[in-house]
Amino acid sequence: MDNLTFAIIVFFLAFPFGFWRAKSPFKSHEWMLAIHVPVVFIILLRIYNKVHFHTGFSWASVLYNLTTFMLAQYLAGIIYKAFKKNEANKSK
Repeated sequence: MDNLTFAIIVFFLAFPFGFWRAKSPFKSHEWMLAIHVPVVFIILLRIYNKVHFHTGFSWASVLYNLTTFMLAQYLAGIIYKAFKKNEANKSK
């Protein structure tokens, strides 16, 4: 599996957790879980990728994964806040 495919999978894996993080109070247990639970799945996916596709370790792939993970969390938070703001405007 190449880096782009892996990054897309990481994005779609982390995105729903970004919504959960945006709904949770800052630095609460839920907030921390929303950040760290997908990391476990990403590590398991990296192990699966190494075993089945025989890919080696590279710092570039770690950088792609980290950037994609942070982007997914950030975009999900922005979208959640936009939906929340839109709902507040509709109820007025």
